[in-house]
Amino acid sequence: MGRLWTRNVVALTLYNVFRGFAVGGFMTLFPMYMKYLGYSMNSIGGVISVGSILLSIILPVIGYMIDRYGSRLMVTVTGFLLVLAMLQAILAGSLIGLGVAYGLFLFSFLAGQPARMSFLASSVGASRMGEAVGLSGGVFSASRTLGPLVSGIVARVWGFRPAFIMLEASALPGLAAFIVLSEPAPSLDKPKSIIEAYRYLARPPKPFALVLGFVSLDRFAWSLWFPMLSAHLYASGYGEDQVGYIITLSGVVRTITLPLVGGWVDKLGAWLAISVGEVAGGLAALLYAAPSNWINVVGASIAMGIGIAVWIPGYNSLIAKVTGGTGGAYAAANTARSLLGSPAPVAGGFLYDSIAPGAPFLASTLLLAGASIYAITLLRRVEEAPPRA
Repeated sequence: MGRLWTRNVVALTLYNVFRGFAVGGFMTLFPMYMKYLGYSMNSIGGVISVGSILLSIILPVIGYMIDRYGSRLMVTVTGFLLVLAMLQAILAGSLIGLGVAYGLFLFSFLAGQPARMSFLASSVGASRMGEAVGLSGGVFSASRTLGPLVSGIVARVWGFRPAFIMLEASALPGLAAFIVLSEPAPSLDKPKSIIEAYRYLARPPKPFALVLGFVSLDRFAWSLWFPMLSAHLYASGYGEDQVGYIITLSGVVRTITLPLVGGWVDKLGAWLAISVGEVAGGLAALLYAAPSNWINVVGASIAMGIGIAVWIPGYNSLIAKVTGGTGGAYAAANTARSLLGSPAPVAGGFLYDSIAPGAPFLASTLLLAGASIYAITLLRRVEEAPPRA
């Protein structure tokens, strides 16, 4: 059993303190900023979907680079891309410019996740991934919780661009600390070629194929509304600072829950945590469908916080158990999630503008209920008898 608090885990945790604030702030501000500039929900969803499609195509290359050249290098590169995303948001005014800003952020987010998880798995081992993700993720969540609150207040008082400047400045110290404190992590696998990385995605072993099917369904269901949540609340009459408070509440719940459930995931099974996360996510979507009632919004925020908190260690632990936790495996999962989930924001925006604001939320609730059944029936079988990929 691996040691939990290695030097690399400490470096990654410190990095997460600063990265979380910037990520939480950007995810909250960006949809509101586009709405403030006069873009429709369909346009917001379109920017998100196009970025997801384009980036998902090259994610297997990122997995190859993680395993070939080291996860530490890719964690560093994706940290720089997060800083560039903030800068581009400050400078952008056109739809294309805003698309570039979101693309940089999304690339940092999607490529950074397999790099960090592979970095973590090689430092502590698959048997303690749930606990390690729960603790380091709890720190990230605590910082991410402050991002929407503080950036919402800054945007309300001084404007959106000063808020993005603040977020950019906050991302730099954590990246510097990671570069100074971390050391190269041992590679879990060295793929022979980039073609091999795409072949692994196109023809995955059956247990991993079932995991990819699940994460794709999950991402599509959440993406019908999650990327546009702050814009939805903003359009429903909540101010910038109020949206920050609402999303902060979800972050507080997530932060409290994450460290508590990590060890539980290792003992009781990742499939159970994932199933609970889907049920909580479906409840959140159902309540957000009627945001005029503030009790619904509070309940939805609590449910969303719990759902994400139990899902994160469950998802990362499951992949580590089934595949060994290589960067290629995490990148393949992110590719499937991003590519198959990419039409969802456009679909959600269309349902929102054409049918009713609550339509994408209700559709998501039904899909997440199906995903929970999937986890209980199929993922449980995969986890209990996981042939290594």
